Amino acid sequence: MRSVWNHGHVRTDAALTMETGLTPEQRRRALGSVIAAATGDALGAPYEFQAPVVDSEDIDMIGGGILGWQPGEWTDDTSMAIVVLEAAVSTSNRHDLRVESAQDQIAREWYSWSLGTPDIGGLTSQVVRRASDLARANGHYTPRAADFRAAAIAAYEELPATAGNGSLMRTHVAVLPYLLSSDDDAAEGIDTVCRLTHIHSDATEACMLWGFAVRHAILTGEIDVRCGLPRLSEERRALWTERIEEAEIGTPAFFRRNGWVVGAFQASWAAITGVSPIPPGKFDQRDTLVAALESAARAGYDTDTVACITGALIGAALGPKAVPPEWRRMLFGWPGYEVDELTGLVERLLAPMAGPADEEQ
Repeated sequence: MRSVWNHGHVRTDAALTMETGLTPEQRRRALGSVIAAATGDALGAPYEFQAPVVDSEDIDMIGGGILGWQPGEWTDDTSMAIVVLEAAVSTSNRHDLRVESAQDQIAREWYSWSLGTPDIGGLTSQVVRRASDLARANGHYTPRAADFRAAAIAAYEELPATAGNGSLMRTHVAVLPYLLSSDDDAAEGIDTVCRLTHIHSDATEACMLWGFAVRHAILTGEIDVRCGLPRLSEERRALWTERIEEAEIGTPAFFRRNGWVVGAFQASWAAITGVSPIPPGKFDQRDTLVAALESAARAGYDTDTVACITGALIGAALGPKAVPPEWRRMLFGWPGYEVDELTGLVERLLAPMAGPADEEQ
């Protein structure tokens, strides 16, 4: 099954967008990706590390769970994404995450955040520890991007079969600085942020596919998880096509190894495919987004990440108002942000990409 959805928006030519800047609708969709991802993260948090939730039980923004989250509190998924956004806003070179100073900021802030978080992925935690050790050996108080990259390579060499989902949960923000850039620039930006912690081809390719799908949804209003397949080799393209097709005939709970990046990818795509096609009305779209996030949260095990990446993609097509207002009002988390601060951060990143003023502004 080939899933490409358009729910009433005028299709935007990417080349024209690069010349004229982002429209107000595209900027809203970019914000929608971040807000819906944080919403999915907080919604899934209390169900993490547990078995799948049966259909007879409700899913809601209740907080709690094994780690005792507050209602509406996001987890490591959104916290690490915020660091990437802040680095993109801080760099003076067109918000380019490929700049070493931007990556150094990400490394410092991830390390600082890791010292107090109750929740961090196994592979990510190992990379942070190794990077910290390398920094101290080199006479640095905190690790730099080079330390993270070296630590990621060392972790991969030690555990070459390990491909966690910790980079996939933040790839939607890694692609935001490149909405007006070439495909090659966008691919490099996605890959640069991924490889700070994750080297395995399953992880780098999952990030490429999901990142390009988010970018495509923001620019066009369509959801097409296959649009990034041309970035892969012929052999890997065939493998990922099989994985996508498998997700389209399954449910999120079917992919129980969702701590594995491929399992998380498939569970999230199953959640989105399960609510297709997206209807045209705004209230029906809200119901659709809620249904997708609830389905992702029912998957069990790594529910915050599955729901987070589900929100990142469907939110990129529908915008922030598709998230129920009561959920938006509840959102908060490290580093002391609520939804207004998160919105402001995204808007600062997008401001230089704005097109000419029009009646929607």
